[in-house]
Amino acid sequence: MGDIYLGTSGWSYKEWVGPLYETDRDSKLRAYSRVFTTAEIDSTFYAYPSRGTVMGWLRYVNPDFVFAAKMPQVITHKKKLDLTKQVDEDVKRFCQLMAPLQQDGKLGCILIQLPPSLDFELEKMERSFEVLPAEYRFAVEFRHLSWMRPETWDLLRRHRMAYVVVDEPLLPPDIHITTDFAYFRWHGKGRDPWYDYRYDMEELASWVPKIQETARNVDRVYGYFNNHYHGYAVENCLQVLEMLGKLTPKQREAKAKIKAHFESVATTPTPTTLTQYMRAGENGLKQVLGGLIDSARLEKAKEISDPDVLIQIRSRELLAATVKRYHVVIDFASRKIMHDCPDWKQCALKKQLCKHVAALMLRLREGEAVGIVKTIRDELDQWAFLPHE
Repeated sequence: MGDIYLGTSGWSYKEWVGPLYETDRDSKLRAYSRVFTTAEIDSTFYAYPSRGTVMGWLRYVNPDFVFAAKMPQVITHKKKLDLTKQVDEDVKRFCQLMAPLQQDGKLGCILIQLPPSLDFELEKMERSFEVLPAEYRFAVEFRHLSWMRPETWDLLRRHRMAYVVVDEPLLPPDIHITTDFAYFRWHGKGRDPWYDYRYDMEELASWVPKIQETARNVDRVYGYFNNHYHGYAVENCLQVLEMLGKLTPKQREAKAKIKAHFESVATTPTPTTLTQYMRAGENGLKQVLGGLIDSARLEKAKEISDPDVLIQIRSRELLAATVKRYHVVIDFASRKIMHDCPDWKQCALKKQLCKHVAALMLRLREGEAVGIVKTIRDELDQWAFLPHE
């Protein structure tokens, strides 16, 4: 049976102080690596890391620790692996930054997560795969149903790349072994958002035989829980490791700690808005909103009072509101944000949120707001920021 490496997608979450970490001051990666033997580097999706950051990842982990690194979104989502947009140079730059991990034997593979808007184009994808450096291993997460066909599995086999098995609402959780290692990702279920999902024991148990059977056919299995809100990823990962009979004493201790944490907070009133989560010391607005708004505008958004935000339409297709008499319309079907404040023109050019749009997000339920923000942020090139007529 091949080696099984299970961990989480990312590790630097403030809300994990309590469930996993003792304080917010010490290195989270160092504390994380005392419990887990692998992690998926999620931050590389949003920006290229500095060389110093990469060397820090090496310094803080144990000798047997293995990373998977997510390819930057400029390559996968903005340029969509299009060679006419100098993607080969972008890939070369990223791999050079990952070289210290690769040379130290700590880079298991690079994750290529494709955008949901990228549908089946076999020849174009083949040409893109041909420029990937042979010394690195890659796993591909397709997110459009058109890729679910035999030609895709054959493509991956030709390039010795792993198909990423996913658990999410939009794609089937089918297993396809296309090389000598396998890659699993658990995103969660529902729609508000997927990542804010706590798997129950029955759901997790159904994955155990799948992981075991896959491990019999490959040299190594990587698996990462992406439902990081509140520390659910930590809990669910440790539960699966226990079901597999692979829980170490340190992991058993961590599992008991997180169980006690969830029991202690069960009687605490649950925050319902992003503002309340921030005040409760949870995920934090900076973490959620990422690069969509600067700190000055965010502070001004927090100053807008509840009575100044009036939600008029709230459906799966449309969110419309007035914020201090300005109009905000978010059209999910056509991927448009329309607004009419004086600052919006400048924000729209940079595809950033102004204080009024951010204030609207602060008044939504936390899960709903995070789902909207992640949809916009992860597919930013597909969204239009327009004036409200």
